[in-house]
Amino acid sequence: MALAELPEQRIDSLDDVNLASDFLNDQYQPAIEFLLEDHDYDFATRRVALALVPNNRPNEWQYAYRLPSDLARPLHLLPYSGADTVSTVPVYSWIGRNRGMETITPFRIGGGKLYGNIDGAVLEYATNTVAENQFTAKFARALALELASRVVMPIKKDTKRQGELIRMAEVARERAKADDMNRDRETARDFIPEFMLARMGYGDQL
Repeated sequence: MALAELPEQRIDSLDDVNLASDFLNDQYQPAIEFLLEDHDYDFATRRVALALVPNNRPNEWQYAYRLPSDLARPLHLLPYSGADTVSTVPVYSWIGRNRGMETITPFRIGGGKLYGNIDGAVLEYATNTVAENQFTAKFARALALELASRVVMPIKKDTKRQGELIRMAEVARERAKADDMNRDRETARDFIPEFMLARMGYGDQL
């Protein structure tokens, strides 16, 4: 798909030993990471119970945790311990962001660690490792154009086409983000499960 935008002859595999495949191999993972760091795509959202590591900032935070190896961007440190729930699927509430619930749990990332004040912390985050069969059509299109904009110069030496592809990639990226938000309108709402909201005094309103 990316080479078709140059234009350039089609190749059947990224393993083909030729100049085009070499450039695509070099840019494929950086291009994916660039797109995934730009937006919280539903298909790239993960949740994991973090592993404790030695805490070198005990005067600021109670706990220190190892970051996931596939972390693209942290989203939320859930406001409850991993011992409070066995679910791996976010449960959403009608309360939503208007009450600021998504930022209720503070944390800090530094030096390859996540610092927080919750024992057994669970992090919801965007991963930079996603199987291709999970891509939406618009994300795949945005990825193809992003790749094309990165390899057009070393392959074709065409600055005019590079400018066109950069603009096309920007448009495709925004369309992929809008499509993702429209697919799940609950993303504007908060992740706190009902039993935790009840503990916080919202039980009579649910």
